[in-house]
Order: sequence, then C-alpha cells, then structure tokens
Amino acid sequence: MTLVSDETMVISKEILDKALWRYNNSRLHVLTSESGLHSDIYLNTDIIVSDPETLDKIIKDYFLPELSKRNIKPDWVVSYPPFGLAIAYSLAKACKARFGYVDLKEKICNFEIRDTEKVIVVADDIYSGDSIRKTIEILAKKGVKVIPPILTLGSFSGIWKIIEREVVYAITNKGNLFPEKECPMCKAGSRAVLPRPNWDELIRNESLDNSD
Repeated sequence: MTLVSDETMVISKEILDKALWRYNNSRLHVLTSESGLHSDIYLNTDIIVSDPETLDKIIKDYFLPELSKRNIKPDWVVSYPPFGLAIAYSLAKACKARFGYVDLKEKICNFEIRDTEKVIVVADDIYSGDSIRKTIEILAKKGVKVIPPILTLGSFSGIWKIIEREVVYAITNKGNLFPEKECPMCKAGSRAVLPRPNWDELIRNESLDNSD
C-alpha cells in the first residue's frame, strides 16, 4: 500500500488496517456498486470519514496544500451521494467554499452554481471512475466547468485522469476489476458481495481453504 505522505502518515496504520480489504484466496470478494465489476481490493471510506481527526488531517495536510500549490481557491466543492458527501463538506468548510452535490440517478444538480464560478469535484474513491464522469457531465449541462484536480481518498484503478482532469489521491494501490464472467475469484469459488453491508464478514477474510 502506498501512502502519498509516508513521513506524516496521513492515515494511521490502525485505521487503514480496519478500512482496507484485499483478496487473499478469500471466501468473499467485492462487487462494486458503481460499475458492477468485481474487485480484489476495497477501501471502506466510511471508517476513515467516521474519524473526524483523520479526515481533518487528510484535508489539512494533503488536499489543501494540493489546491494551494495550484493556486486554486474554489467557489464550490461538489460530490455525489452518499459516500463523497462528508469529504466534500469538510473540504468546502476548510477552504471557505460552498458545498453541493449532484443526483446521479436523476442526472441533475439543483444547486445554483454560476458558470463563472470555480468548481472542484471530490470523491471517496475511484474504481471505474463512472460516477465522477457522470458528475462532471451533469455540471457541464448547467454550463459549469469543473477545474482540475479531482480529489479522492483512494484510487485503485490506475486511472490518473478523468475527462482530461488529473486525479489526486491520498491512498493508492493498483487493484483489478473483472466482469462477472471473467472473474478469477468467482472461478476459484469466491462469492461476490456488496462490501459495506457485508463488511464484518468480508474483513474477516476467511480463506477458501477453510470453507466447508
């Protein structure tokens, strides 16, 4: 696992150990809700954002300096529900910007964002990047241009740009995504589950070798 700032340990090992799951010949593996693809790595950002001190540290020690070195002072910080909202709200508060979000299902944004205002997009993590693409497209329909970078807690897909916008992350490790029919974990006998509703069982990481 690569931390962007090893020397300051932006996210403690204790929290990261609770929040990060990796496939290891496991009885269960992750079905991503965003794309429906199967993943061999997953970051449960609920565990990270539920710790205010950790979230504040990520924003203060990493996200704000990233914006500062690019001389970016956003007017709006926008995300999409549910998982990106806590991060976006905290960042908006820290940089004295306004906070908003899009409705991915209805493909709308009901916030009155002017086309002259600077808007950045924040996400909890990136696997396929589809939700971020849809967010940018929804804002574009309002005449709003999202400026780079896209800020995210974790990136596991190897995607470093989305619609020509750089992705900046606090945690990265290359994971693998598979369609169900091509999933080697399924072929090995592992079962795909949505991660958050099944987190306690998933994080136990029981081996297929111990299955009945």
